[in-house]
Order: sequence, then structure tokens, then C-alpha cells
Amino acid sequence: MRKKLLFLVLCALVVCVVTVSVVFADDADTAATESDGEVPTELYTLQVGDATMIVDPTNLNLSITKDGRTWYSGLRHTDSEGSVDDGLNTVNGNQITDGITVTYRNKSSNNVTTRGISSITDEPISRFTKRDDGFDARVRLSGNVGISFNVQVRFDGTTLKVTIPSDSINETSENIRLEQLSVYPYFDSSYMQEQDGQIFIPDGSGALIDLSRPSNARQNFSRRVYGEDFGLSAPTSRANEPERITMPVVATMYPQGGTVTIVTGGAEYSRVTARVGGLGTNPYNATNFSFIYREEYNHYYESTGTEGKSYQDFQEEINNFDAQLTYTLLPKDANIADVAKIYRDTLDIRQTVIQNVGMRLQFLMAENKSGMFGREKVQMSTPEFVESVAKDVAYYCNNLTVSLTGYQRGGLGGADPSVFPMATKSAYRTLTENLAKIDVTVKFTVDYVRVHDRASISDSNLLQNISEQFVTMADTRVGSDVKFRLIKPSYSQQLLHSDAVKLADFNAGIEATNLGALLFSGYKQEAFTRTQLMNQNAQAVRDAGVPMALSNPNDYMFGVIDSYVDTPIEYSAYLIETESVPFLQMVLAGSMPMYSEALNLDYTGTPLILKLIDSNVYPSFLLTEKDAIELYRTDSQGIFTSSFDVWKYSVRSTYEQVNAVLNSVVGQQIVRRDKLAENVYVNTYSNGVGVVVNYSNNPITYRGTSVEAMSAAAVR
Repeated sequence: MRKKLLFLVLCALVVCVVTVSVVFADDADTAATESDGEVPTELYTLQVGDATMIVDPTNLNLSITKDGRTWYSGLRHTDSEGSVDDGLNTVNGNQITDGITVTYRNKSSNNVTTRGISSITDEPISRFTKRDDGFDARVRLSGNVGISFNVQVRFDGTTLKVTIPSDSINETSENIRLEQLSVYPYFDSSYMQEQDGQIFIPDGSGALIDLSRPSNARQNFSRRVYGEDFGLSAPTSRANEPERITMPVVATMYPQGGTVTIVTGGAEYSRVTARVGGLGTNPYNATNFSFIYREEYNHYYESTGTEGKSYQDFQEEINNFDAQLTYTLLPKDANIADVAKIYRDTLDIRQTVIQNVGMRLQFLMAENKSGMFGREKVQMSTPEFVESVAKDVAYYCNNLTVSLTGYQRGGLGGADPSVFPMATKSAYRTLTENLAKIDVTVKFTVDYVRVHDRASISDSNLLQNISEQFVTMADTRVGSDVKFRLIKPSYSQQLLHSDAVKLADFNAGIEATNLGALLFSGYKQEAFTRTQLMNQNAQAVRDAGVPMALSNPNDYMFGVIDSYVDTPIEYSAYLIETESVPFLQMVLAGSMPMYSEALNLDYTGTPLILKLIDSNVYPSFLLTEKDAIELYRTDSQGIFTSSFDVWKYSVRSTYEQVNAVLNSVVGQQIVRRDKLAENVYVNTYSNGVGVVVNYSNNPITYRGTSVEAMSAAAVR
């Protein structure tokens, strides 16, 4: 206790610098001092520019002081006399003050334990190496646990980077297996709610947790980055599915400063968690990532007829990846746009030239339904009709994209996972050629990842999970009971390559559903990791050589696509969240066009149009030539209204309202977002234009311009 109190006092009052002695170099450009197998008990102080980092070598707890503010990797609340009074026991308290929290499983008892490293072993650090840019440490959990690994910490004065190399992990016990690691899970945390500050989490377009107001939430926020691994877990598809986490970034923002935390290694094996003080026994506000090395799954006894014939098992093989977190210190009064810029600078984002506000019209060409003699095709639109509509719309929209779905033989229901075979190929070739003459982009929508269970495809091309079960998932569309099966990645990538070669001759592109969204592993006939699938899918899209759009992709696909479709403009609205924020759009605005989901499927009028303007997202509509009543008894019967004759005036009105504001910021980045009043926001763009969105019922004046209630304006 005396040592920990000394650590806290020195962290807050440090004014001196300990000189680091250089004994030998273990890098080409960085010197280090090795303690001969012994761990120093005195605090290690490192000065980098105007920043001071202090580390406790016995548990890796650290603090950083910069510009008059101190960031703590974990600091327990104390009363006026310096006594800890947060009510936590020793085990839970150590998770805050220890640098690493470990989750491990006992194979014999099947018990799972989560503890800070000093709760597991009295002296968890077996080696501590001082460096002039940070430190290296060896964590050794001795005794019955028998888990050890290296921790590499680098600090440049503003950014703290923590790495756990996969090849350093060692397990010596026959019964104990590593499941998860959390690195500095309470970095820049605060005590209890009702204080100034916000937590950002990447839910949907982005979400904020306001720490100045009490929360009605009953549970913390916790989601797997890039979604669950269907190679292990069974898919759970349902209507109103929570938004998938596509960006591995979180932030804490306080008036005196904050922190941006990004997973820069191993995001595909990470989970994001956000907690607020007062939920359960937790008194702290914090957000962090944990790394998944093994997980549970349902192990089936047989490959078929398995209902009720399974047991809970867990991975024996460890997930092989280098875990890395990068913490960037934010100055006081940092803005959510500052967080977006820091994250954007870590990404590979393909730059697409945007000259005009765009719109996307997706046409459902055909469906099918059960008939007297099997499945019957239901024709909903013809290529000739699509051409006539596109030409009409192109008169007022100078950046029109036409997307086609259900164009395969037999229509959308049961469609093969490929653009070809295509119904009436000559008619579609004529369509693409004629629309190209008026600069209308045509893309064919195709799902290279999922296939209808009644589609004609060999079982050898379908994915099986770790228990040799075909991976199936339910449709989330209203009124549909269709089942989908997952395709092997090698086959889907083969189909993409074949389609791209043929479509190059069509002067058309591809709009791929799920290719950049569903991420899973393979274990049986085709073994691959989530890491390998990430890289393979990105390379397949990069090599396609035709215009490519992806539906709500994960961030590792941003560098290979020319447009983003089905862009989320809201969050999942968990109780812990207090406000939606267009963070995704702050990252991508100016780099590529973003198109909404089909507005006519859930049209709310002016509030929806304002949300598009606020998010810099261009409108999309799902349209047909015939009335939607024709879709009754098909898998698309949840589409209640789609006829262009019904929607043509709304299509034009929506575009013109969005274009009237966003045409002032085409191709520009969002550099700042401010809240002017309750339900009134302004996004400032790189050309100096402020887009004011007034969701309130009262007019507001900004820079001398009046913005009426429930309206938006571009203010120069």
C-alpha cells in the first residue's frame, strides 16, 4: 500500500526527470538498459519533450503528464485524506491499477477466471527493460497458471503504443489456456457519472455517452469488432439487428483533455467495451478493447441431425496475431472531429473524385415465388424502364448511380452468387452502354458471401464451421423466411474475378453485399483465419479492375472501394448511449461518395432528409416499375411501396433538398462539429463552409444567417 501511495503522489507532482542510462542497443535506432533478470522496485521516469511518463515496473501501471494534465492508465478514487473509497475489493481494484488483465480457462474444471496480473501472481513482472522511447517487460504468471508474454511500450510524447507479440506468448500448464487479454482497460477513466465529459464508441455511424447526465442503462456496451465469427458461433439474425462495429476506435473526451484509442493490430480478434459509473458494482467510466485468443463454441457430435446433440467447447489452438493498441493524447476541449482525423490518418482510404452531389437508384428487376409447377418468376422492372427513369432523373442529378438487383434468371429469390448467368444479357448490355453515354454509372448488386438455400450450388463450395456444420443464417427482411448459407471464400473470390472480367466489357461495376462486412474463420475443408480472410477479400476487390461499391464494409476495405452504400446514419440506440454522431462520415467525407439505405423502406420525411445532410450521405431509393403488391408471397414481400410512379416526386424533392445544402461542400472533409443549441449542430468543412442542421422547433441564427426550424443551410 505504501508503494502504491508513493506512486500516486509522484505521478501527480512529478517535476524531475530520471536520466536513462544506455548500456546497449536492441534496435537499430533505440537504446535500452536491461535489468539482469531482476525487476526494479523504484518508479521509472521517462521524459519525452514536454511529456513525462512514470511507470511502476512491478505491475506496469503508468501515468503521463503533459501540458499541466495527467493521464493515468488506472487510478482508483480517493477521499480527501488520500484513502481509497470506491468500494472495490482487492481483485477488482487490481484490474484498475495493473497494466494487464488476463482471462484464462482451467480445462479440468472449465472455470474461467478474469484478474489483474498482480492478483494472479505476487511478482508478475519477471523482466523490465528501460528504453529511451519506453520500456519492454516480460509478464510471467507463475504457479498453476503458467502463462507468460512480452509487453512492448513506446512513447513519443503524444502517442503511446502497446504491443503484445504473438510469438512471445507461452503456456506451460497442461490445464490452463489463455482466452483474453485487456491492456490498460481503465486508461483515462473517470470516477462515477454526472461530470463533464463524453465517451465515444463506434456503434453504427457513431455514438456518444454523455457523462454529465445519469444513465438509465442496465448493462454496459460490449460488441465484437467486425462482428461475430460464424466459423465458430451460430449466426443470430433478427429484425432490428444492432449495428455492427466496423471501426476499432474509441475515445474519452473531457474539458481538460482526452484519449483516442485505436486497435492498430489484431482488430479482427478484439472486442470493444464501454462502461459508466453506477452500473452494477462498477463506479468508473471507461472504454477499452480486449483481445480474444480463444472462445467458446457449440461442438456438435454429428454433422447432420444435430438438434440437442451438442456441448460447449472452446478453441484449443490459439489465435495467432500481434495485439497492438495506440493511445493518442488529446488536448483540452478536443472535438469529435479531432478524433476522426486521428483515426483517419491511420487508414488506407481510396480517394474518389466527387464533383457533384450524388443519388443512387436501385431497381429490383425480378423476384420469384412458389407456383403450381415450382418457382415462378415475378417480373418487376425491365431494362427499358430503368433506362427511361435514369434519363429523366439525370436531367436534375448530375451524379446518378443505377444499381440493379434480381437481374439473374429466376429473379432475386434463389439467385446464384454471381452476376452471370444474367437474364436477357443483350438487353442489359444495351442498358449499360446507353446510360454510359449520359455519364450514369451502372452497378450490378451481387452477394459473394451468402446464397439462398434453394440456389443451385454444390455443397463443396459451402462453408462449414468448426463442428462441420453448414453455416446458415436467417433473412432479416420483414416477411421473409428464407435461409442463407455461407460460401467458401475461395469460391466467392473466384466468382468475383470471373464477373469482373466479363463486366469490364459491359462498362459496368459491382455492388457487393456482405463481402466487406461478414468476417469469419475456416477450420475444416478450407482452413483460414479472420486475418487471412480480411487480406484476401481486400486483394480480390483491389484486383477486380471494375468500379466497386460495398455495403456497410469494415474499415479494412476502405482502401479498395470507390463508394460506400447502405451507410448507417444512426446508432443502435442502447440505453447507455445518449447521442448519435456522424463519426463514420467525418472519416470518409471528401474521400468517396456515401449512399444511404433505401429511403422509401422507412421514409420519415424532413427528419430523414436532415439526417442525410447532417451526415453528408447521398439518398438511395429501391424502385420498381410495377406496384409492390406484385411482391406478395415472395421473399421481398416486406417491400410495401416501391413503384417509381408513386415515388418519383419524392425522389426529386429529396435530392434537391440534399443537393441545395451539400453542393457547397462536395469533395470536402469535415474538420469540426459543434453543438450550437439543443438539437442544433454545425459541421465545418475544409473549405470553411458550415453546414447547420436545425432539428429543433425554433429558428436559429448562425454567422448572420437565419436557419429555420427543421431545416438546414450552408453558411459561408
